[in-house]
Amino acid sequence: MGTNIYTEPALYDAVNWWKNNDIQFITDMADEIGGSVLELAAGTGRLAIEIMDKGQSYLGVDSSQEYVEYANQKIKSKGFDGRVILGDMRTFSLPNTYDFIFIGFNSFFHLLTNDDALACLTQAYTHLSNQGKFVIDLFIPDPSFLYKDENKLYHVTNFTWPEDGSKGMVKERNHYNDETQINHIWWYFYKENMDDPSLFEFDMHMIYPDTMDRLLTEAGFTIEKKYGNHDKTPFNEESDYQIYVCGK
Repeated sequence: MGTNIYTEPALYDAVNWWKNNDIQFITDMADEIGGSVLELAAGTGRLAIEIMDKGQSYLGVDSSQEYVEYANQKIKSKGFDGRVILGDMRTFSLPNTYDFIFIGFNSFFHLLTNDDALACLTQAYTHLSNQGKFVIDLFIPDPSFLYKDENKLYHVTNFTWPEDGSKGMVKERNHYNDETQINHIWWYFYKENMDDPSLFEFDMHMIYPDTMDRLLTEAGFTIEKKYGNHDKTPFNEESDYQIYVCGK
């Protein structure tokens, strides 16, 4: 049994050092919309820092106690006023509404059933101001990834271990269940001069664009724009991403 990667925020940041292609898109959206920002599945505060650096009012929600503490340490070290609180994006309840609510970097895929996904979207709708915008950012599930040989390990990325600066590498294998549409992923973390890797496991619910369209509509949203990339390329059959901008 592997460790839950969502208990290791520093390691998560180290492995995802490369992820920056969404920063300008999200911060530009926050600037364009103005007002208060709520991020669901805020993680380690990667996007929170960028938003608050632009002077925006920010609140984040995340279900990992370790990630919440880590994100708030980051925020405090920058001298910002925002914060991340512990909560479940399916059931959270806050006293205010927000002008810009978003779920970034595929985090929505950690809701493992359509009922959970709809519960989250319903809460987002409830907490969105009347003229506000809701944004959700997901990759499009790729059959060539889902149906790989599950007995083979595939290279994911190289990284630097945060505790000692050692060189590291991540390899993965996966098993996709057609019926549940859940992809179970094993990540093997290697460290130089060590033979045995550390094992981390997690699940992702693969949601295709037609299902996302339906879920957003059922939650009450109007899909105003649908992009295929963070440069705002219109969504089409060649797109790698499904990025939604929704209103009430």
